[in-house]
Order: sequence, then structure tokens, then C-alpha cells
Amino acid sequence: MSIQATNKLYYHNTYWRECNATVLEMKYNQQGEIWVALDQTVMYPTGGGQPHDSGHINHIEVIDVEEEDGVIWHRLAESLPEGTKHVTVEIDWERRFDHMQQHAGQHILSAAFEELYQAETIGFHLGKETCTIDLVLPEFTDEMARKTEYFTNELILENREINARFVTEEDLDKYPLRKKPSGYEQIRLVIIPELDYNPCGGTHPQRTGEVGPLLLIGYEKYKGGTRVHFAVGKRVIRLLNEKHALLKSLSKMTSAPEEKLQDSIQKLQDDRKRLEQEVTEKNNQILEIFANQMIEEVNAHPQQVAFSRIFEGRSIAELQKIARLVIEKCPQAICTLVGGDHDKQQIVCARGEQVSLEMNKLLAVILQRIGGKGGGSAQLAQGGASSEHSLAQINDMIVVELQTLLKED
Repeated sequence: MSIQATNKLYYHNTYWRECNATVLEMKYNQQGEIWVALDQTVMYPTGGGQPHDSGHINHIEVIDVEEEDGVIWHRLAESLPEGTKHVTVEIDWERRFDHMQQHAGQHILSAAFEELYQAETIGFHLGKETCTIDLVLPEFTDEMARKTEYFTNELILENREINARFVTEEDLDKYPLRKKPSGYEQIRLVIIPELDYNPCGGTHPQRTGEVGPLLLIGYEKYKGGTRVHFAVGKRVIRLLNEKHALLKSLSKMTSAPEEKLQDSIQKLQDDRKRLEQEVTEKNNQILEIFANQMIEEVNAHPQQVAFSRIFEGRSIAELQKIARLVIEKCPQAICTLVGGDHDKQQIVCARGEQVSLEMNKLLAVILQRIGGKGGGSAQLAQGGASSEHSLAQINDMIVVELQTLLKED
């Protein structure tokens, strides 16, 4: 047997924060969640781009609110005591009023885009930190953003009335709607006179002044149009406080006043790039020194083919650079290098032009033993592993395997 539709008190007065209600049904779904239906409620369910209210029923936390066939279901953190018939419903007013501000702010912002650029809003998302609207607006610029933000805040400061009412389909012709709704048994309009006439089931304040300041945070191209990120009301105050605190911290860190932060940070970036270039040059010089030391070793032992070395802490790119320098000067030699550290071991195997032994095959044998991955060519191969073997143990494996392969070769 179906139960009666819920009396939606949030449509009578969005400022009501609590109510008494009668329990119509309490049920468990397949996931073991507890849901309660009441004869009336002040809690708004998820819908129309607006998240659900939260709060308590008889001091039990309400986790979710959903509407199904006109019945508002409240998901509880725990069940009501058996036999409970009458309850008190209390909403989290901070959350509700925040949603009222964001939703009304979206209406005003969308109206501003229509007025300034004839841009239709085709999507709205009310997030936990910021909101977005999706616009039929192929091109958007910083100047357009500044103009829209200023215009929207001017509209808010006019403190116009925000009226919400249910109308019949026949009444729709009386209002200058941008888009008429269809397929609704009940049609609810949110009206800001001479600005916005919009079918909407969400909650809103009574006047635009209660929306508070609106801040355009950013924008991006989205599906051929523009997605705009914004915040309204208390969220703007929080964001500005966070940014001000960040500016003060950066000013203190850079020993520069806030008005000169940009110049100070640019100088730091330039200095960092210069230092990075110097470090790269010095490091390349060190790698060349390592390579020359190996080249001297090769030249000192003309009868020896294979030469190995451990370079602890060196990356695979650094090992490759050393190996290339060696085999360019020593075409008769095989150069195997092991680097990295105890967490990640790196291996590079390289041969000169006069050597026929294939380095990718040598590397594959070693990597199989230590559980590593890699690849490369017959001339130069590289790979790595995160194994329990030390760099010295891996180097010993390479030396032994090389001796075996050279004998076979």
C-alpha cells in the first residue's frame, strides 16, 4: 500500500529550521540503510542541481534526503526506537542557507550572462567548495569575466525581491520565460522581477541582497561552450580570507610588501632557473669526469673487453650519458653501469661499435633474476628494479654473466 505524499514545508517557508512530524514508514533497503518517511518535513531532497539538506530527526543524524513519487525519504545514521510515532526534524541551517545563497546566485549570474552576451545556461552544479554553470558561449575572456562579475554584483546590491510560486501550465504565457518547462504536474517559478523568470524547485532567500557577494573564480572551454566557476555569499568571504592569509604568508617569506609580490616572485623564478641551469652544467661536468675515468681504465687495459662501475644515487639518464661517452671513445669495450639506491636499482648496458654481444639480451637475463623491467637495443639497453639485491650484488651478477657470454661468443 502506497503512503501519502509528504507536505514539503520548505516550499511554504524556506526559513523554517525545524518542524514536528508523524512517522509514516521506516524501512531498510538491500544495503541495510535506514530510511524514514514523514507526513511533513523541512528538509529539502537532492534535486534541480541542489544537494539535500542535512540535520537531525530526534537527534539522530540525517545522512541523505531523497524524493520518490512525492514522498520525501530521510536516510538515518541509526534507526528510531521501535514504536516511535512523532518526531522533531531540525535542519543544518548553515548548510541550507549556503545552498540558498549559491542557488539564487546562479539565477542572477545566469541572468547577467543572458543580458550581457545572450548566453544560455545549460548546466549548473552546486559543489561543496565552488559552483559551476555551463554556457552556450564559445568565446570568453578575462575582460568579459570582470564585466560579468561587476554587473552581477550590482544586480545583487539592488536587493530585489525573490518570489517563488506554483503556477499552472496555462499561466506560463503570463511570464517572460527563457525556456518553458514541460512534463511537470506542478510548475514552480522563481521570479526576480524584471530580471529572471525561471522554473526551479530549489530553495532561495527572499531578496537578492541576502545572496551576498559573487566571485568569478575561473573559466574554461567545455563541450564547445564555456564552464564558469564561481562562489557566492559566505563562501566568498572564506575564499578571500584564505587568499589574504596566503598573501601575508608569501609577503613574509619573500620579505616583500604585498604590492610588490609579483616582482619578487618573478625574480625568485628567474634565480631558480639560473641556478638549475648551473646545477645541470656542473652535473654534466661531473658525469664527463666519471666517463673520462672509465675511458682511462679501458685504455689502461687494452686486452680487457668488459668494464663495470657502480654509481650510487645516479639516475638512469645519468648512467646513459656516462655509457654513451665511454663507448664513443672506446669502440672495443662493453660498459655496464649500476646506479640508483636500495629502493630502486638502475642498470645500463652499452657496447662499442666493434663488439657483437647484444646488450638487450644481457640486460634481460639480469632483470629476470632481480624481477626488474626494461628494454633497449643491441647497442644500449637500460632497466630497473625494486629488489632486495644491493647495487654490488647486481654488479657481481652482471660481471659473472658477461664472462659466461663472452666465452660463448
